[in-house]
Amino acid sequence: MNNPLLDSLNEAQRQIVLHKQGPALVIAGAGSGKTRVITHRVGQLLRNGVLANSILLLTFTNKAANEMAHRASHFMPEQDRGPRLLHGTFHSVASRFLRRYAAQVQYEHNFSILDSGDSQDLLKAALAEVMGKPSKHFPNASVLGNVFSNAFNTTCEAVLLEQRPYTERDFGLEAYLLRSPYTYLEQHLESMLQILKCYRNKKRRNQVMDFDDLLENWLDLLRQHHDKLPLCQQIQHLLVDEYQDTNQVQAQILDYLSRPHRNLMVVGDDAQSIYSWRGANFRNILDFPEYYQARVYRLEQNYRSTPQILQVANESINYNEEQFEKNLFTELTDGTLPQIHQVWDPQAEADVLLELILQIRDQEIPLDQMAVLYRTHAQAAILQVALTRAGIPFQIHSGIKFFEQAHVKDLLSFVKVLFNPLDEISWMRVLKQVRGIGNVTAHKIYNVFQEQQAVRLSQNNEALQKLILAKAREDWNQLQECFRQMLVPETSVSRMLEIVYLNFYREVLRNTYENAPQREADLQSLLEFAGNYPDLDSFLNELSLVGNSLVSDRESTEWEDQEHLTLTTIHQAKGLEWEVVFLIGLTEGLFPHQRSMNSNEQLEEERRLFYVALTRAQRRLILTAPAISANYYGPSHSGRSRFLEELPDELYEQVTHEPDHANWGFSRSSFEF
Repeated sequence: MNNPLLDSLNEAQRQIVLHKQGPALVIAGAGSGKTRVITHRVGQLLRNGVLANSILLLTFTNKAANEMAHRASHFMPEQDRGPRLLHGTFHSVASRFLRRYAAQVQYEHNFSILDSGDSQDLLKAALAEVMGKPSKHFPNASVLGNVFSNAFNTTCEAVLLEQRPYTERDFGLEAYLLRSPYTYLEQHLESMLQILKCYRNKKRRNQVMDFDDLLENWLDLLRQHHDKLPLCQQIQHLLVDEYQDTNQVQAQILDYLSRPHRNLMVVGDDAQSIYSWRGANFRNILDFPEYYQARVYRLEQNYRSTPQILQVANESINYNEEQFEKNLFTELTDGTLPQIHQVWDPQAEADVLLELILQIRDQEIPLDQMAVLYRTHAQAAILQVALTRAGIPFQIHSGIKFFEQAHVKDLLSFVKVLFNPLDEISWMRVLKQVRGIGNVTAHKIYNVFQEQQAVRLSQNNEALQKLILAKAREDWNQLQECFRQMLVPETSVSRMLEIVYLNFYREVLRNTYENAPQREADLQSLLEFAGNYPDLDSFLNELSLVGNSLVSDRESTEWEDQEHLTLTTIHQAKGLEWEVVFLIGLTEGLFPHQRSMNSNEQLEEERRLFYVALTRAQRRLILTAPAISANYYGPSHSGRSRFLEELPDELYEQVTHEPDHANWGFSRSSFEF
């Protein structure tokens, strides 16, 4: 009998669609058509007489779930007007289960779900109840919420839920702090445990759940009642997309849901597992075949990239030991060899990129079909300046302008007041970082500066000193010392920023922002960026230029009729593709990142990130490798990334650009007390 579901599929895809019963793992290589396979698999189940409401399709975004469900609905028999396909994200499906069976986890069916803002407000209330008014030395509610969530997502499993009641669970917070980037918070452990307990008590009393509670309570419900719940009996087939991104909680939820029938098909790519930092457990996909005694299918035919690009990607990922063997291939026509451009420094890299972008644009390839990818957002700072100078429109896919981020603006404000001592906006940012100085006092201090037409921080400035209360004195003295060091003759811009960061701002950052480790990396990149400028004047002029020209996702609606280049981190680029991809910053210590060097597990995730970047390219792939990076010591010779050194010479075209004579000298700031 003719089966239209199979007509447009290759042989490997057909086998998956026709899978009979039992657990199955689909290793779906990049660009291999996994969405089509999932929707056709659902269609085949419907064709075989499986009821739509006995199929559960789980994804990580509502958009993906709705799109797949919509496509699959076309395969339902016309006469079928029965129940709809069950689909959604883990959190949305958790909500449906918990609404129906709330009593089994000690909730009313009309419990409220807290969004991130509401959750933070309740956590602030718990913080105030436990600590009163905490000092600026203590992490704020945003930081605490992120730490608590990370501990939950990396630690929670069914056995822990069985051991302790809801209000007593701390998910190994102490152990998490010791192995996480938040080791500096260990000094606050006892207070944090009290706040966590208070927060959980408030949620239970108020009949509310945050997003983590949805998964926790769903797992707890299934742990106790999976064999008795009608909805569990109703579900006979489970399909899960992006399985490599699941955490331990989600994996155990799937295990309980599939126990009545074992019809669990998970689709993912171990080579694209790049989210361990937000709780994804790489072992979930690696251990799936053995744990479930599952059949393994492989989708290796790529419909996106040229053979030359795939050869580079295959060669690179083969260096990873922990993986499923796979070899991407394509029937697309040959393209050009990927290029590796060896450049002197980040400035030379930006100049080369600008020239290449203009050349390719002249070949009738629109900017919309080009993207620049990088390991960290800050690596593109110099390129943003070059693009702005050249008048080339670009969009930052991450949605946040680098120089407009609060922590970047905070640090920059300290050098801005050196350059212009009467810069009110920058002084407000500086002064409000001082413990004991609020908005009113900050304005009074600035008014003194304005009245005196000078910034005199010395003890004999009585008008100023009477505004500095005892609670602000320690930070104020520290701030004064920072300014003294920054004004030492021949101090570079980068060194100025480093002085205030290490001696003053780092503690503020860590206690203010939930993702402080990532923001610290941003500020390190800012120091390196500043190393390219000889004085404050040239540095701040460049910031003014690029700051007025960047376009973020939030503003991109204004650009709908104008083509533009995309700038994006690799993490943000996952799932996307462009005709031409530039991958920049391939310097050892930047990519792979220095933090990954001491762990083979982390190094392999960095290589998977490199693989994801390579496989975003359709026709042309251009990689750039600066020989040095800049910091306050001057040029740092790091060498090019090991990921490039691992590639055979015949797989790429090497282009070497001779260095210009760079000026690494710096002049003294013109600011004086």
